[in-house]
Amino acid sequence: MYFGADYYPEHWPRERWEQDARLMAEANLNVVRMAEFAWSKLEPEEGTYDFSWLDEAIAVLAEQGIKTVLGTPTATPPKWLMDKCPDIYMKDRFGRVRGFGSRRHYCYNNPNYHRYTKGIVAAMAEHYKDHPHVVGWQIDNEFGCQDTGQCYCEVCRGEFVRWLQGKYGSLEALNKAWGTVFWSQIYTEWDQIILPTYTVCEDSDPRFHGHNPGLLLDFFRFSSDSIVGYQKLQVDEIRGVANQPITHNLMGHFPEIDYFKLGQDLDFVSWDNYPAMPFHKSSYQSVAMAHDLMRGIKNQNFWVMEEQSGPCGWSVLGDTPAPGQIRLWTYQAVAHGADAIVYFRWRACSFGAEEYWYGILDHDGVPRRRYREIQQTGQELAQAAQVLEGAKVLADVAIVKSYDNLWSHRFQPHNAKFDYAALLYSYYNTFMANNINTDVVSIDADLGKYKLVVMPAFNLMREDIRIKLEKYVAAGGNLVLTYRSGTRDWNNSMTTETLPGPFGHLAGVEVEEFDSLNHGRTVPVTGVMGEGKAAVWCDLLNPQGAQVLATYAGQFNQGQAAITVNDFGHGKVYYVGCDLDDDSLTALMREIAKAATVQPVLPDPQIGVEVVKKEKGGKEFLVLLNHNSNPVTVPVPRGYTEVLSGEQVEDVCQLEPFGVAILT
Repeated sequence: MYFGADYYPEHWPRERWEQDARLMAEANLNVVRMAEFAWSKLEPEEGTYDFSWLDEAIAVLAEQGIKTVLGTPTATPPKWLMDKCPDIYMKDRFGRVRGFGSRRHYCYNNPNYHRYTKGIVAAMAEHYKDHPHVVGWQIDNEFGCQDTGQCYCEVCRGEFVRWLQGKYGSLEALNKAWGTVFWSQIYTEWDQIILPTYTVCEDSDPRFHGHNPGLLLDFFRFSSDSIVGYQKLQVDEIRGVANQPITHNLMGHFPEIDYFKLGQDLDFVSWDNYPAMPFHKSSYQSVAMAHDLMRGIKNQNFWVMEEQSGPCGWSVLGDTPAPGQIRLWTYQAVAHGADAIVYFRWRACSFGAEEYWYGILDHDGVPRRRYREIQQTGQELAQAAQVLEGAKVLADVAIVKSYDNLWSHRFQPHNAKFDYAALLYSYYNTFMANNINTDVVSIDADLGKYKLVVMPAFNLMREDIRIKLEKYVAAGGNLVLTYRSGTRDWNNSMTTETLPGPFGHLAGVEVEEFDSLNHGRTVPVTGVMGEGKAAVWCDLLNPQGAQVLATYAGQFNQGQAAITVNDFGHGKVYYVGCDLDDDSLTALMREIAKAATVQPVLPDPQIGVEVVKKEKGGKEFLVLLNHNSNPVTVPVPRGYTEVLSGEQVEDVCQLEPFGVAILT
């Protein structure tokens, strides 16, 4: 199992390298990632490459048994390049050039940048293609971060037009798909096509006014495809000469790129996990969901290429990880399918924008508590690798995530409080609260292997998706749909069918009317989950063969169906026509899971304790994770052996604060 750190030898005196390598080996590290920001060191002037320092660093690490993953340095084009080709800079939606001084200062579609990218990547690939200590490649670094998911320059406008021509074929088809007859926006020449830049209505209130919804959705699709294409340009350069596996470090719940598409050209997915950032602190459920999404991108295990190892931030700091938390975060990643953990970073840098981003070592390079905790974790993972490495998470439930739907809801949320990502998370959280493992997958995944599939607010629809879902349910699957489903076609225009549109036949309901809840209004809901409350949205349902599971219990919605279930073939379709408070939604999903014969991993959920069921070589085992700062006693139904301690566990498992248990 790979266990390592992100290392920047170029930041430190040459005489320190051997000491770093020795300390890494003593901490049980066996891999580093290097060079992803080092373009100006690798190519100090155009066409002049200097790999000598990197060769030496790789050799020093190799002497201690440490392998290297190389990052292509294209996230930081050097100043000499930007001065020579200033057209490479991005433009924002106000037409302003986004200049030098940070990172990611380039347009994904710029042909000059493509040419220089091919140069540095080809040179690196040729130099390291047969290197025995280079075990992988990382393309670029964190595509889209620092609000670089979209560029509004003229190059991008031209490429957008070509993308639209490929999709629609004719202006007639584009005008029809976007409904440009509205507000006299009909395009008569391809060169008239605009990008969704700053426009008049936004001055009144940008939350409620914007561009044509079809234009917006296609531009976000195009922008995502541009990043996918730029990544493929580099992948093709490397694969043309080298055989090492290729990845990119994704960013969990990041919303600007379709990660299912981005993952297609990669050999494996990796991602950057920072649970305690200064601007947000992630719940353990949110981190777990991100791990499951990363696993779902290629339906295979993944790496964490940057795992938080200290307090971090640029200008201000987040919380310092408490004793045991780094170990806990590591085991959480492994429990959800990480086959490699690489901590960011080896040592805090004494200069530059990330002076406050602490790593395993502080600025003085002295090993302390965090180093010893990671050292212990590395020893344990080596001991347990035979059980953990390559093991699969066992899940009978899948939540479908769609970036197309995410973007559509972002442009027009229909209710100011509605958030598609938050809705997905609320459903994921209910399954965690019920000790039920869940995969996060795309609509293109094989749904047939799941007993229960949840598709919250899937409002954009295509005919092939409808057919796929009907086959899944007819064959015995159980499908959960929610409010805001089936309202639009795939190009983001409203359907003229009675809602829930193409889902109506499956769900056996019609939406008679809906109620967007504003200004603090709530509506009570009563049914199989007990007494609940809606605070965002109510679909008033007219059953067309479906059975009513819950009704509204107040206001003008009194007595109207809120939640239904419909028999369809050998399966069932649930329609949840409203949002619910956490307790009610958890109770509802418990009942639906039970009806779908989905069993919890352990029968007695404990607050703050995560339980993951895994399998390797036909043998099942459990990973228990205590996210509480206090000890917890977890009931277990039969005898187990705890892998790390070798102790027998009967009836209950004792977990220390931030403790972990692996039970076989």
